[in-house]
Formats: sequence, C-alpha cells, structure tokens
Amino acid sequence: MERVADIFDAVMHENIRVMKLPPTVRLQLMLKARAAIDRALSSGSPTGVNIPRTEPGLVAAVTTYAVPQLARDWKQILQPTGTNIAISAVFTHQAPKVRFVSPRKAKATCELADLLLVVDNVRTGRRQAVLIQAKMAGQRGTVIISRPQDKLQLALFQNWPRFDFQEPIYKLTNVDFHSGGSANDGGQYGVIDRHCVSPPIWSQMLPSTVPGKTLGAPILADFIVGLIQGRVGRDATPALATDWSRTVEGLMKVTYGRPFHHRQSLGPLAFPRGNTTQAFFMQRNLVQVSVTTDGSLPTDAEPRLEFMDAEPPYRALSTIWIELGGD
Repeated sequence: MERVADIFDAVMHENIRVMKLPPTVRLQLMLKARAAIDRALSSGSPTGVNIPRTEPGLVAAVTTYAVPQLARDWKQILQPTGTNIAISAVFTHQAPKVRFVSPRKAKATCELADLLLVVDNVRTGRRQAVLIQAKMAGQRGTVIISRPQDKLQLALFQNWPRFDFQEPIYKLTNVDFHSGGSANDGGQYGVIDRHCVSPPIWSQMLPSTVPGKTLGAPILADFIVGLIQGRVGRDATPALATDWSRTVEGLMKVTYGRPFHHRQSLGPLAFPRGNTTQAFFMQRNLVQVSVTTDGSLPTDAEPRLEFMDAEPPYRALSTIWIELGGD
C-alpha cells in the first residue's frame, strides 16, 4: 500500500509541476512566439535607433518589442482554455554582479546573467524560472568562448559555486544554488546567430554544451513554452525558501522596483492588470524599458518617456515575467 501511495503522490506532484496543454494549443503558442521573436530580432525595438546587431540590442528587442505581440496572440489562443495571461518585461543595460571563487581566479567577479525568465501559475501557486546568459555566435551555428571574462561567466553557469551579490540592495550572500534542487536546471545559454541568417536564430543551450554547436538546441520561443509547462527551468516558488527561490524573488523586486515603485508586493496576485509601456532615458542613452500587458495593448502603442537626471542607484536584471491565471 505504501508503494501505491508513493506512486500516487509522484503522479500528483508531476501533474502540479507540468501544465497540461493540448498539442494543438502548444503548437499555436510556439508558432506565435516564434513569429514575435523573429520579428523583434529582425527589426529591433520601436524605442531603438537602429536595427540591433549586438547582444544588448537583441535582448532589448525581445524583451520590449516581442512581448506585446506575444501577449496579444497568446491571449486569443489561451482564452478558450479558460486561462488568462499577463506579461511584464523589463530591459536594462546593466545586470547585477556577483563575486565567487573560480579555478581561474581567486576573487572572480562577473554579471550574474543577461536575462531572467519567470512564469507564475496562479492556479497552482507555483513559480518556474531560469537565468539566461546571452551570447552572440562566433561562427555560424557555433558559440565560442575566448575572452577571460566570458570564461569566468561560463565557469559560474557550469559549476554554480557559492557567490555573493556585489550590490547590497539584494541582501544575498553565500548563495548556494545546489541546495534544494538541481543547480543545473537554473541556467541556460542563449546563443544568438546572425551569420547569414535572417531572422537571427536564438538557441537555448545547456552550459555543459558550451562552447559548441547549436544544432539540435531548442529555440527561445519553444523554450518559453516549455517553461510555461514546467518542463524546463527550475522551481522557484517563494514558499520553498531555497537560495534559488530567494534569488529569483530578490531579482524581481529590484528589477520592478523602479518602474513600479508603488507596488508593495510582487506576488502573483499583485500583478497589475493594464497595459503600459515606459522607457527611461539618461543623457540620451537608453537605460531601461518596461512593458506590461494582458494582451490588449494596441499594436501601434508608443512608450511613455520619462527622463532621468541620474543613473539608477542599483543594477537591475532584464526580466520577462509571465503570469497565468483562471477566469
């Protein structure tokens, strides 16, 4: 009887972990996500001056330009299933830095990541998340790691040693991603290939396969759908109180603290319903753009500009946050 009970508990846990989607719905979500991301990578963000060719510009295009289109398309697909969706995305040109001990350097410092993907499922109360390090392909279909700083970043993602956040605002030290789950599930490399490819291809690679070929790696659009289903990424539900879940929560609070400073909580139920875009500029340089939409944002919506007199006092992390809920 105990064995039967264990199997039942395992099945129930798997049902909670994985969001069930009919194959036709899953395919539609993937196709629409591919179209939105392809367009963003090809044309860039409306707030940009030129078509993006470098990693920061391409990340900005995906976070600020693809998201409204993605939300509109996914809203139409998910409504018949009784699922509501809201997406918030923030691009910022700086990421928080962390300190750790590396085999290459006793006191290593590098950016934590370029992008955080988070999915909150209000029905299950579960949060799934992953950190992504974006990298331009050095050759067609190939990511090459050669610069010393890039090797430090790769060592962080491949080994996840204990680390400290440099910025005091995060209040996170001696962070251990190996506690409470698999550290390897929390990080991915996003390899963006522009070599004779239009639109550019964004492939998701496991750090253990970097450097290497992108052949066979899932593209970003398919990966995001997998994250919604709970098939990729790592469980970051705040109630778990692991270093991983605390880090994800801290990153979201700091990232969203500036554009949405009036919000007291960043829990799933506190997600603001509405459609807004904000662009923050400093000395004519774009430092932050945020988009929040439940799929009703007009196609021709323009960002609302706010000019800043000083640099933000902390370094946020670019984030795409997807909230799923019922009627």
